This record gives sequence, structure tokens and C-alpha cells, in this order.
Amino acid sequence: MFTDRTGSDGRRGRPTGLARVAGVIGCAALLVSGCGGSTATPLASTPAASAIAPSNAASAQAPSAAPSDAGYTGPAATISYSIWGDPAEIKNQQAVVDAFHTANPKITVKVTVSDWDTYWDKLQTGIAGGDAPDVFAMDGPLFPDYQSRDVLLDLKPFIDRDGYDLGQLADQAVGDFTTPGGQFGLPRDLNVIALYYNKKMFDTASIPYPDDSWDWAKLTEVATKLTLKGGDGKVTQWGFFTETSDMENYWSSLVWQNGGDILAPDHKSTVLGSDQAVGGIQHLQDLIWKDKIMPDAASWPTDSGDAFEQGKAAIEADGSWLVATHQAAGIDLGIAPLPKGPAGQATSINPTGAVVYAKTKNPDASWAFVKYLASPAAQTKLMELRASLPANKEVLAGPYSSSFDGAKVLADALTYAHIKPSFKGYDEFATTLQTELDANVFEANKETVREAIDKVLPALNSILSGQ
Repeated sequence: MFTDRTGSDGRRGRPTGLARVAGVIGCAALLVSGCGGSTATPLASTPAASAIAPSNAASAQAPSAAPSDAGYTGPAATISYSIWGDPAEIKNQQAVVDAFHTANPKITVKVTVSDWDTYWDKLQTGIAGGDAPDVFAMDGPLFPDYQSRDVLLDLKPFIDRDGYDLGQLADQAVGDFTTPGGQFGLPRDLNVIALYYNKKMFDTASIPYPDDSWDWAKLTEVATKLTLKGGDGKVTQWGFFTETSDMENYWSSLVWQNGGDILAPDHKSTVLGSDQAVGGIQHLQDLIWKDKIMPDAASWPTDSGDAFEQGKAAIEADGSWLVATHQAAGIDLGIAPLPKGPAGQATSINPTGAVVYAKTKNPDASWAFVKYLASPAAQTKLMELRASLPANKEVLAGPYSSSFDGAKVLADALTYAHIKPSFKGYDEFATTLQTELDANVFEANKETVREAIDKVLPALNSILSGQ
């Protein structure tokens, strides 16, 4: 139905590999990451919270005169909230839910946490049976496939009634859940791609740390020096590492840095066939097979853990969701902007949203909870987890930027970030494209990027034109 099959990184739930089936994008939001388990773990803001059985009549229910930014004043309600993530993060989720319940004691929130693949499978089953969660996490690129099937509640009537200010949230993220027909979610968190580096490895090699002056050539130069081999000629330390199994982790940024793009402005065709786009992806292929400063995906599958996290690589281009993971691994972590390309600086931004099921029995209570997830109080808790960037501008520009070493680099990246493509049919598009790149470009050096892209262009354009 809707499931994205481009792979999950097993930590954040973001996309990273057909072999593991994308997290179209990783464990964002209020989770520190680790989406490896397949069990679903419920928790509630009060004991024995009962499950919700959505009503068809609720899909057309207009907002009643109740909740406002001052607090929920409607009847007592129990709502369900479903997210992807690691069961180990229940403690963090419980803190968020408990804080909401304190502010809104009439509302009990029952949370279910599942790993990325299980999450989408359960959500689809629930929707098909008319029994989906009241509120659930939504990945930006997958949003159009769900919204176009009329399974999400339009929040604009609630926003208008309460005078809710969407301007307090990151504009790019708000836009990802906006359609000409309404507002179908609020952003819960953001993720950007940046450059991580192991300070100890740089210090050992007496090499200055990366900064905003770096470009592609400088990355290649330094990563070559930091790629070390043992007496048997085998690499003992890679200079660079990134996950190649999804556009978000790095290669889309390279396309933009080279002056290319992924979609035409009308989203009816792809422009990946341009020399600029092909050249950006070719740069990544060259880092593997020509420069030999990073391992290929086949020899270092990401389900075994990433090379940087394991202390086997000096530099990594990857998502903001990995900050807590790398710190927990004991790495002396540095964070810098991605190296500039020929066309300048660029990175990827991808939001996770909180959406409401169109058939919920409790639209007012669900709206009150969605608002809370985007509030400074909840976003500050998100900040403390270091799992992703707050979507609330007040928190992002204020306490987040100084909350840890490198946080400002991540926050500043939003000024030059491109939104990860979001369109109906993303799943099929991404799977078709990534299957070709994985098999013949990143996991094996069988084709040039030009050959690979040209091979799949007709299929990609057919998917886009049919939406």
C-alpha cells in the first residue's frame, strides 16, 4: 500500500538500504534512535489506558469550541499515539507524555513504539481496518501518499479556531505537511545532514579539524591521509564513511552542491539525468572505487553498525539523529558543515510530523496533543535527547544552538538546506532508483552513474507522470 522499501538504518528509523528495508527517511523526533527491535511497546500517561476504536463519523466532525493554547477544556479522553523507535526509549517518551498529562489532566495518551518496518506495516493494517492510532508520526516524503488517500484529518479548522501561529515552527517543515486543501500535520522534529569527525584521529595525525572552508577536494585530500593500512595491505582505518543506501544520507546533498536537482519544479519528471546531478552522485562513487577512502556498502553493510560509530572511520557524512549515538559510543566528536561543492553549500532537511487519523473519535484531544508536541516545553525535552533538531523556532534558535558542541552547526545548516523530496509515489520512485544505484554503483563498480541513471530514467519519469 504505502510502505517504503528503501531500508532502515536500525537506529533512527531513517532510510538507509534495501537490504534492510527506508526508513525513508531514520529514528527521528523524540527518539534517540535504535530502531532495531521488532516489538511494539505500549505505554500510557495513566495506568490501564484503553485502546481507541475510531468512528467513521468522526472523519467529518468539525472542531468543537474547546481546546486553546491555554489548555484543553473538553471532556475526558484517551487517545493513542504511535511512533517508530527503540523500545529502550520508552523512558523518554514517558517523560513527554507525563508532562502533557500534567498540563492536560483530562487527556490520557497511550503510546505504541515499534521499529521502522513494523511501524508502517501496523499503521497500514490499522488504516485498512478502520482502527488506526488517533495521532501518529509521519515521515515527510511519505506524507503525500497518506494524505491523498483521505486518512488524515485536516487541522486547519483547529488552527483557525485557536488562532494557532504556524510561524513559530520551521517554515520548511510546516510546508511539508501543507496542501492546497489544508494543513494535515505539524512538524515534530527536523533532521539535517552534517559532517562528523573523530577528534582523536585528527589529533593523532596532526591534521586541523574540518571547518566551513572545506570543499570536495579538501575532504578527499584529508580522508586520503586518514585512510590507514596494516602490514597486509588491508585498510585498518577509513578516512571517510557515509551510508549510500538512501539519498538523504549524503548523495542528494552532493547533487545540490553540484548545481543539480532531483525533481523538475512541477514534480512530473526527474532531472537526475542532468550532468550536474550525475556528477554529484559520481563524486560519491569515486570516493569508493577511485579514491578508495571509504568502504563500499557491500563490504560494510550498515546493519552491522556504521564504520564511524565503531571507530573505524575518521569522518562521516550523516544525519543529526546520530549525535547521541556517536556520543554514547565514546567518540570525541566534532561536527562541521558538509564540504562545499562546485555550486556551493547545500544539505538535506527532512521533518517528521505528527498527524491525526481522519476517523479519530477524539479530534479535539488529538489536536491538543499535536500542538503540545510542537510546543517549547516538548521541544525542549526533544533537545535534551539530542536525537534531532527542534521544529520550534524559539527552541531551535535559543537553547538548542548552545546545548552541545556542534549544535549550532546543525541549526545553521537549515539556512542552506534543501527539503528532501516529498511526493506521491516516493516509495516506488526511491526503491526503483536506489535498487539500481546499490547494485551497480555503490555495492559494486559495474556501471558509471551516467549509465545507471540513464537505465532507470524512463521508469522514474513514468512513476512521476502517473501521479
